[in-house]
Amino acid sequence: MRWQLVGPRRALSLFILGFCTTIFILVGLAQGGAWARCFYALAGAYGLAFFALAAEWFWARWFAMGLSASGITLAILGIITTGWNAGLAIWGGIHLGIWAPLLGDAMAQRYEGQTAWRERYRLDEYGVARIKRAVKGAATALPTLIFFSLAPREGRGLLLWALPVLAAVGLAGVVRMRFWGVVVLAGTGVAAALAALVPADALLQMQGSLLAVRSVGLFGALALAFAVSPFVVPAYRWLTKKSIVDS
Repeated sequence: MRWQLVGPRRALSLFILGFCTTIFILVGLAQGGAWARCFYALAGAYGLAFFALAAEWFWARWFAMGLSASGITLAILGIITTGWNAGLAIWGGIHLGIWAPLLGDAMAQRYEGQTAWRERYRLDEYGVARIKRAVKGAATALPTLIFFSLAPREGRGLLLWALPVLAAVGLAGVVRMRFWGVVVLAGTGVAAALAALVPADALLQMQGSLLAVRSVGLFGALALAFAVSPFVVPAYRWLTKKSIVDS
């Protein structure tokens, strides 16, 4: 019998995801006002990761690891740019506690290793790798887009409010193997980049350290670019082939 500890490791990730979901809900209730919607949206994202991981949906491990990668990356960047901060270190450590237990082939077999969804969509290993990258990239972008769009600041337009919703819709399309999901993610990334590049001096304060709103938006845009990049060449080949056939 191989000592993989898949069950306990999965339980640890679920515990931390449930903890984060609860904390975001409580903070939203305590803060109220303009900040509440931001924390409720984060609670929804982490709650979805908890539910999907518990239900053993094939994409759940990728989604949870994408969320945790966002927290780890932002914590590291915050410490590098602003110096040591205990709050950021704890934030990164919490997300490391989600990410690390989900590593390994044994854990992968429990989720994306399931054969039913691969047979249903007739995917080879390259197709699975593209879906994996898209889900991870979109999940990494989601928390930053929530902060960028919903944190209280001036100059927010309707499109900015829609960014996390569009990212979630695109992600839903990707896990259902719909190409329009990739198109939505790509459009959301472009919109986030354009919104981030608009001159703005507002700063977003979190855990006592200041993060430029522009940098947060660009991080989300880069994560979405990472998500859709594996589909660029296949889409180009398909469009080129279709144009030749039509002509």
